[in-house]
Amino acid sequence: MKGNRFAMPLSRIALQSPAGAARGQADDIRNEANELLRIRDYLVSELAKNTGQSVEMINKDLSRMKHFNAQEALEYGLIDLIVPSRIQADAPRKDAGTGLG
Repeated sequence: MKGNRFAMPLSRIALQSPAGAARGQADDIRNEANELLRIRDYLVSELAKNTGQSVEMINKDLSRMKHFNAQEALEYGLIDLIVPSRIQADAPRKDAGTGLG
């Protein structure tokens, strides 16, 4: 739901196509394949609608697992806001460099 998609600054977000492991009789494998195609079509449709990306771009990006950092996910449209961290990732700790241990 747009407006409620958040990530922390150091988050990693993966975009991955649905996968299955069909085995058994030919009819079972065909049914599993049809279900995976149905799920994939729904996923592509929802991602295109909610990210603003084209269906072609979503299909291209789902062809391989694609990883995003928080800023990339924001730019792609997967999230709406990067939640500020109370501690900066590269800031030294307050107690760093004091004491003996």
